[in-house]
Amino acid sequence: MKTPRQHDKPTLSTALEKAAKHICTARSGLCPHVVEQYPCPSDCTLDTIAWECWAQYFLDQATPPRSREKTA
Repeated sequence: MKTPRQHDKPTLSTALEKAAKHICTARSGLCPHVVEQYPCPSDCTLDTIAWECWAQYFLDQATPPRSREKTA
């Protein structure tokens, strides 16, 4: 197995954005609230972009539970 490369923050942010957009497209533009029953991180409006909700969903999934408790 190859050793994983370390990426800088802008590269990781771009990768997260692309992944979120891909998932959003694959889910017919539905947000994670509808697909995963994930609580919306903010109030949904006409300006809400579903892929941004997916990006936040993935960030929350990657955050260890102990860290999430401290920020809540």
